[in-house]
Order: sequence, then C-alpha cells, then structure tokens
Amino acid sequence: MAKNETFALINVLQKINENGLKVVTRGFEQKEVLSNLEVIDNPNERVIVLKHRNNNIFALIAETLWVLGGRDDLDFLQHYLPRASEFSDDGKVWRAAYGPRLRNWYGVDQFKEVARLINQDENTKRAAMIIYDPAKDYIDTKDVPCNNWLHFMARDGKLNLNVSVRANDAIWGFGGINMFEWSVLHEMMSFWTNKETGKLSWFTGTMHVYSRHYQTSSKILESFKGKTLYDFDFHSPKFSTPLNSFDSLMKKVFKLENQMRKNPKLDILDEIYKINDELIQQSMLMLLIYNLYKNNCSKNTLRDLVHQLPSSDFKIAAIEYLTRRFNDKSLFLLSDKEKEFFDYYWSEEQENKVERELGELVYAK
Repeated sequence: MAKNETFALINVLQKINENGLKVVTRGFEQKEVLSNLEVIDNPNERVIVLKHRNNNIFALIAETLWVLGGRDDLDFLQHYLPRASEFSDDGKVWRAAYGPRLRNWYGVDQFKEVARLINQDENTKRAAMIIYDPAKDYIDTKDVPCNNWLHFMARDGKLNLNVSVRANDAIWGFGGINMFEWSVLHEMMSFWTNKETGKLSWFTGTMHVYSRHYQTSSKILESFKGKTLYDFDFHSPKFSTPLNSFDSLMKKVFKLENQMRKNPKLDILDEIYKINDELIQQSMLMLLIYNLYKNNCSKNTLRDLVHQLPSSDFKIAAIEYLTRRFNDKSLFLLSDKEKEFFDYYWSEEQENKVERELGELVYAK
C-alpha cells in the first residue's frame, strides 16, 4: 500500500533497483519487475515533486486535458511535449491516443456509459473502459497503447479504480503522465457518481526503468527523505463540473488554450476566472503561466501570476519548476507553509553545497 503517487513511484523504483532483471526489447536495455501491483490509498495526492525527477507539471496538466477532451492531434500536444512527434507514425496524430478511444469507442462515450452503469447500480462490476483495440493495434507502429483497461468499482460509498497496463516506463509513464491523468479521471468519475474517491490499484505486466534512466532512478531514491508536499498540508484543487456540462466546458478550455498558446496575454485572465471549477480553473492558470514562460515574459509577471494561485499542490509544483529553470530560489515570496516545505525540500541540497564549499576551502589551504 502506498500513501500517494509519490510513495508509489518510490516503491516501484526500489523494487526495480533491488529485484529488477535486465532485458532488451526493441533494442533498448531496461531493468524490469513483472506482474507488479501498487495500491494507492490517496490518489488525489497526484503531484510528484521529487529531486532529480524534474517533472513538468504544466505538461502533465496539458496532456491530461488533451486526453479528457478526446483529442489525438500533435498540434496541441507537442507544444507541451516537444518529443511527442517521435512516437507518431505520421507526425500529425498519436494513432493510439487514449482520448478518442475513451470518448468515442465506435460511437460510444465510455465516460458517460461508466457513469450511467454506476448510477444505475452502485455495486455493478461492469463499469470498465477499454483502450487496447485488437482490430487496430496488431500492426507495425510506433504507437501501441500501454494502458489498456480502466475498471471502476464502488463499494462502501467510495469509488475505486483498477488500472491494467501491459508495460509501464516507471519514470516517464507511471511516475509521469499515467498516474496523474487517471487520478484526475478517477476524481471526476467519483464526482459524477456521488462517491468519495477510493483506492487506485495499478497492475502492470512489466514495470521497468530504461538504461538511460538508471542514474536518474538512483538519484531519486538517494535523495528522497520520506516526506511529500502533502505532509505539509497542501491539497489538490477539486473537480466540480456535472457530466452534462463537461463537454461544453472542455470546448471553452481548448478555445482559451489555443489563444494562450498562440498569443499569451494577461487579458485572458478574466475568462479563466469565469470557470466555475477549481481544478479546471487552476489548470488553465497553470497553462497560461507556462505559455507566458515559453514566450519569454518577465520574471516579475510570472511571479505575480504564480502568487495568484491558491496555495495548492499545483502552486508548489509551479514554484519548483520555475525555480529550477531560472536557478533562482529567491524568485518567489513564499508563505510560511510554503517556506516550511521548500526549506525541507532544499535542505539536503544546501547541506551538500556547504560540504562542497568546505571541501574546496580545505583543498585550497
């Protein structure tokens, strides 16, 4: 059992580090553990802020919205994930993108059908979403879905989610987009079925770390000190949009995103603040911050926008990302709670810096 997504990632990396076996598939060496199960107790604690993971919270938010909106185009995605085209057959779409398969499986919107099944019979065992398609996926392609099956099951007033994955890259997949996006869908479906969010159980046929990430994995494990941002009383923004209003909200989201991606301006803030959903509103604020950053706006503007964010896990991740990118820990004025977290998060780094300086001083003498 893992307390949240951060601890689940640490669990997986420890297992692979201690028990993983090397194998070469498609020309890439990796260490893997087979038939791995992780059970996450608090999946809404979805933001991972770990040294050396170098997560991009803005890209996670963008790709999650892209999936939930049923999209497959790279015009949107590669703006936030520059390498996205490397995994495309034609450089225009992801052939096996999850969004169209979830929102339009041969004419079926699996979001609506799963919500309907659970609302009709809260103990149903049939509320499953399918992603892998034998009719389409037994071909030679760069893009075969790794996440294959999402099964929602309500018990004792809580909605649990079981995820089945054929193969998971622990760093980029499991510890990147996959836990994040499915935890958001989990929260959404819980709201649509009037249930508390329950456990997220994650079964993977092969959980692996590629050789290019061996050093990263070791550094993450060595630097983790046992606490996450949630131990400092930060929380995730809440989703609150009814299912029958979700698609119209997503149309507005993509219209605003298109504007900020092509011509980011602060006057879009008025439209963002009209969004009456904490999770979606803060997601759009985060994308505006990122697009302004990519457009080389001033540090002062970025700082002021970040300060407008509620003191949530999104804000902590934004501060960590921009501080790392600008290499400037004095960029943001932190609240007492935020300062407490970052003092803890950066403490070992500061200790190592002092040790290096002392070593250099002794050597100089």
